[in-house]
Parts: sequence; C-alpha cells; structure tokens
Amino acid sequence: MEHLSKNDIELLLGKGKGKPCISIYMPTMKGRERAKENSTRFKNLLNEAGQYLERIDTNSSELKELTEPAKKLISDSYFWANQSEGLAYFISPEFTRSYKLPLQFEEMAVVRNSFHLKPLFKLFSSDGHFYILALSQKNARLLRCTKSTVEEVDLSDIIDKYKAEVGDELIEKHLQFHTGTPGLEGDRGAVYHGHGGEIDSIEREKLLNYFRFIDREIQSILIETKAPLVLACVDYLAPLYRDVSKYSPLHEEIIKGNPEYVTDNELQQKAWTIISPYFKEKQEEAKALYYEYKGTGKTSNNIVEILPAAHHGRISELFVAPGVQQWGNYDQAAEKVSLSEEPHNESEDLIDLATTKTFLSNGNIYALEVDQMPDSSPVAAVFRW
Repeated sequence: MEHLSKNDIELLLGKGKGKPCISIYMPTMKGRERAKENSTRFKNLLNEAGQYLERIDTNSSELKELTEPAKKLISDSYFWANQSEGLAYFISPEFTRSYKLPLQFEEMAVVRNSFHLKPLFKLFSSDGHFYILALSQKNARLLRCTKSTVEEVDLSDIIDKYKAEVGDELIEKHLQFHTGTPGLEGDRGAVYHGHGGEIDSIEREKLLNYFRFIDREIQSILIETKAPLVLACVDYLAPLYRDVSKYSPLHEEIIKGNPEYVTDNELQQKAWTIISPYFKEKQEEAKALYYEYKGTGKTSNNIVEILPAAHHGRISELFVAPGVQQWGNYDQAAEKVSLSEEPHNESEDLIDLATTKTFLSNGNIYALEVDQMPDSSPVAAVFRW
C-alpha cells in the first residue's frame, strides 16, 4: 500500500492546470491470478479517456505522448499482481503518478483541465478511516483500515532509522518490526525484540524508548489524516504506550490480548466494533453544529458561497456526496464562481475543488450519501468565521 499525503494532494492540484488531465479510478484485486483482469480494466479505461480526447480534437501526436507511458504499464504483470483495493492513476503532459490505495473506487476515467481528486478524500474523511497499532514485546505492526478494508503500512524507513539510532545489536535482540512490504507470496522482513511477558525495570525503560520512537515516527503517517488510532496489545503495555504518546486521537479502548497470532482481518473487525460509535458520534456532532449555526451566516449549502470560503481556509466542516458533481469554473483572482449545467472542456467539478481546498486547510470532511447530507444538498459547510 502507498501512503497518500497532503503533499501528494498539493502536487496533484498544481499539475496540469489548463492542460488535458486524465484521472483514472478503478477497483483492483490482489494476486497473479487477477493481474490480467486488473490490466484489462485499466486498458479499457485508458481507451475511454483516449476516445474522449479524440472527440475534443486532440491531435494524434499529443494523444500518443500523453498516453504512451500508461500503455506500457498494461503489460507489467508484476505491477498488476501487486495491487491494493483500488488504483488511482493520473496523467498530464508533464506528469504521471499512480497510487495503490485501500479503497474500492467506482470505475471511472475523467478528462478535464485539472485532476479529479474527490474520490481520494474518503481516505481523509472524518467518518471511516482509522489505524491499528498492534504491539507486543516481540512485534509492532501498523494497519490502515476502513470499515471493510485493512492493509499493513510499510515501516521499512522506520526500521532503517531505528537501526541508525540504536544500532543493529540492540535491534536483533530487542525489536521486531513488520515492514508491510510483501512480495507476491506475502514474505516480509523482520527483526527481533525480547522474549517473555514480564517487564523488569531495564526492560520497561527499553519498551518506553521503543514506544517513544514508534509514536514519534508514525505521527508523520497519522497526523495529516487526524485518524483515530486503536491499540492492540496486552493490558500492561497500553498504559506504557499512553504515557509516552503525543498522538491525541489515540482511542481509549484497546483490542485486548497478544496480537502476534491474530490476523489483520480479525484485528480490523475488532477495531471497527470499537471505533464505529466514535465515527457516528463525530458525524452527528458535525451535522448538529451545521443546524445550530444555520441562518447565522456561518453555514451554507451553496457552492457559489462555499468555494471562495474553502479557498480562504474558512471551512471547518465540509459535507460532500462523493457521486455528485457541480460543474463550472472558479476565477480565484475575482473570487467569481460560474456554474454550468453540463461538463465541457474548460469546466471542472467545483465540489471536488472545494473538497481539495478544505483538506489542504485542515478542515474536517464527511463523505455522505445524499439522503444523509444536511438539507439533502450535495455539498454543505460550516464556516470557521
């Protein structure tokens, strides 16, 4: 699995403005036996994007230059066998980037003058994305989860950094990380930590140092998402980790017991039972805030008002219906929003743009079905001021 950060979103937002940009989203399946199916789906979506470009009179040399790198990927069986739940692939004349992500995307190919980013924000929404940190005296693994998916985060860089700080001898005797970088057969590297379940004073200090290091390093992964973190460990390790952790969304309830021999899927199911009431409560609190402020000027369900507010970082809570688009254009200099009934070559999804701007200014995003949206509107916001 690849980590999608705020820097990635900023990069995608800035690339290809005013030029043809292809955004491909598709569900994927893992393993050699499904590689051909993944490849064929991607080929069909790429052809769909190419046909649209031909209809808007893109000349053949420009079309070939734009799509050639992606066409070469079609025959890469290793790439297609090593997938996550979904693939996001972005192409512009100056830029190509792919992300294997733990999301079952709806299959689509979008061609506009900027990248279509809204499907990515389910990863960052405040109502369904969380982590599990499975800890024992022998193992540490970090799992990134949604309601229906789980995938291990690659901690290889953290391993290398820990080795540099404490040395190989201490690593071999006292610490095992899971790297989360499986090959086709699921192999992964490891280093070892300790034996037994009792903690003496020396071992306790080693564990505290180990937990401080983990907490400090994984925050670079967690902090941008503000996602809740659930510990999976025996009872006596939880207070030690809490003593040193500086990650505020660390959940109070834990998955009890030694997680070493518990599968990722089992941990995800146990964690969802713990965390789902938290998500529901947070979502309802945000909707209640919208209705409390409604009529005071601090809320809106009009994209003409929401988009300039998002551009200036004014949105604290944004509710979006992922499958709904509002086409038009936004003139940032004039802060003018122009709406259009149908998409055309120069238009963009304004809800997509508002979502991106809100994410970059650290607003909370809630991806909801239309019938769950405040005022049953495709977009709604609570303003900071």
